[in-house]
Amino acid sequence: MERVDCVIAGAGVVGLAIARGLAAQGFDTLIVEAADAIGTETSSRNSEVIHAGIYYPQGSLKARLCVAGREKLYRYCAERSIPHRRCGKLIVATDDAQE
Repeated sequence: MERVDCVIAGAGVVGLAIARGLAAQGFDTLIVEAADAIGTETSSRNSEVIHAGIYYPQGSLKARLCVAGREKLYRYCAERSIPHRRCGKLIVATDDAQE
């Protein structure tokens, strides 16, 4: 392969999805990955939870964006009949400082 149309950096879930979409449209696509295998970096640490921003300082930009993104994601799922659950999360303090 001497020439490609697109180079995708990262073989995680997002990189692979983008590469698949481009290849399906007829683009010669090359994926480069620094790790030894696909999907072993950030994608492998996905907790599959829609986060509420509780781990960020209250009122911080990260917390506000997390809450706004959560609501948009729930709305997106509902509008498209994508199965999801608002199951909540149990947080346990292991010392007095965490309480």
